[in-house]
Amino acid sequence: MPNVIEFNEFTCSANRVGGELTCWLCQKGVSARALFCHHCGTIQPVRDIDHFARLGIERRIDIDQELLDKQYETLKRTLDPTRFIIRGSGERGNAEKQMEALTQAYDTLREPLKRGRYWLTLHMREVDEAEAANPMISELLYEVEAAIAPTDCDRVAQKAGQSLQQGIIDLMQSLRDQHWQQANSILVELDGLESVLAAVRIRRKELSPENGNGENTSGVTEVNNNNQ
Repeated sequence: MPNVIEFNEFTCSANRVGGELTCWLCQKGVSARALFCHHCGTIQPVRDIDHFARLGIERRIDIDQELLDKQYETLKRTLDPTRFIIRGSGERGNAEKQMEALTQAYDTLREPLKRGRYWLTLHMREVDEAEAANPMISELLYEVEAAIAPTDCDRVAQKAGQSLQQGIIDLMQSLRDQHWQQANSILVELDGLESVLAAVRIRRKELSPENGNGENTSGVTEVNNNNQ
């Protein structure tokens, strides 16, 4: 499935002694979530943990956005590169990778669609692309192709934008209820709606060559992240 986020993009092989996770420098035990060794204070390499654990928040689909932002800002300050200027290259490299992994986790969890996709990967569910045949999407794409004026594009964009916002609400509810198959189907539909909006942008620009940046396609605007 496109846009699925892998767990180990930044992770390295773990240091273990007798099955226990250990610090790469002093070889004493550390927790998987630890940024720094509890014993020697050395920053640790990125461990293979989920995005919720990385940000220190409860694993749930309807997250507390304010808490997420607070946790991210706190951890970002902790990983500020200026704190590691006098450290060795190994620690500077670990700090950089930790920051990359933290940012990826935050960017994923703060955006409802990405969070929904990621939630499904945590529950080992895959979207079956064979179910992508959706008459509403096909009809909207046909309307985009048939558009002869920018206003035609705007009408399609408005319909697609409204369906996208409602779809995100439905997705969050399906995930809360653990209706995985329904959530998969909604995700496929949302991907299709995003494709429609992308097609609208292109078609509208073709129909309005004098407007290099296009005008308002705002059913094309991004969905407010408050729809969680």
